[in-house]
Amino acid sequence: MRNIIYLASLVTALLMSACGEAVQKPAPLGDYAVLEQLADAYRSTGEQYPVQPQAMTPNGRREFLDRLFAQAGYGYSATLLAVADSEVAVTNQDHRDLVDLLLLPARGLNDTDLASIYRADEQQAVQRLRGLYR
Repeated sequence: MRNIIYLASLVTALLMSACGEAVQKPAPLGDYAVLEQLADAYRSTGEQYPVQPQAMTPNGRREFLDRLFAQAGYGYSATLLAVADSEVAVTNQDHRDLVDLLLLPARGLNDTDLASIYRADEQQAVQRLRGLYR
């Protein structure tokens, strides 16, 4: 009996780990189909909130994007970091649209206030993307 419980908990941990890794993959930059997928997730995730994401607090917008990206099969943080490390073309509308979405939680925050919703590596990514699109 003890072995069965141990095996069941091990399988559960492995499955949760595998699911977490799948959600943490970054959304590819410049892929129109992915933008459409994120737009669909934006609409369906938005239905779960009483206000539009733009009217939410920065923490609320971050939570919203975490859910939105997870629903689309990607990780918000992983995408933010990957896009910040990519060759972003400021004239490419698909790039601009993804960056605008990624920067939604940071809207209205100055660089020093980013720590309230981002880890250090995410803060640097936000600052880099802001610098590209100023």
